[in-house]
Amino acid sequence: MTTRLLMGFALTLALGAAHAQAPFPPPPPPTLIGPYVGGSVGYVTARKGCQGLLSGGGRGCDSTDFAFGVFGGYQVNRYLSAELGYRNLGKVRAFGGTSSSDNISAQVWDFTGMGIWPIEERFSAYGRLGGYYATLDTSARGVASQSNSQLTYGGGLQWDFFGRYGVRADWQRYRKVGKESSLYGVNYYDVLAVALVYRFR
Repeated sequence: MTTRLLMGFALTLALGAAHAQAPFPPPPPPTLIGPYVGGSVGYVTARKGCQGLLSGGGRGCDSTDFAFGVFGGYQVNRYLSAELGYRNLGKVRAFGGTSSSDNISAQVWDFTGMGIWPIEERFSAYGRLGGYYATLDTSARGVASQSNSQLTYGGGLQWDFFGRYGVRADWQRYRKVGKESSLYGVNYYDVLAVALVYRFR
């Protein structure tokens, strides 16, 4: 249900950017070069479900949760930007069965380069590619947290709807979070999110 709502938001964003009438007098076109910050909320899915210490024991698995994050970046020109972000990926939970109920939580820092494809003056599509640094923790007693780095990529749509403000519909994947040889196992996290962007100039 949440996934459908986010997809519907992305479609609404695209149609609104294409057909919305500009207010009078219209705001000045956004200055697309320079620094910006933003925040996002969304829906995260651990694609491989309950891995490592969460697997087995006849337990059920809840592999979806809400995600939230903040980011900052610098747009070099109309077509290229670099971005640093933090995101909380929520928890994967195992419950019921013959074993105890436990969870694994994940947090990531990522740095990505973004290629931007202008569609209209205030509306664009983008793709991103970079790396992340993740930290995993668990409610299970006696298990230390674990960190690793890997590849992240994604894409989305952005509408600079008024002055310095913009809104995004964003999808991003974090590959191979965790380690095969550890109690956490390895998972792939997909995030569907909406974000508000503020440009400093």
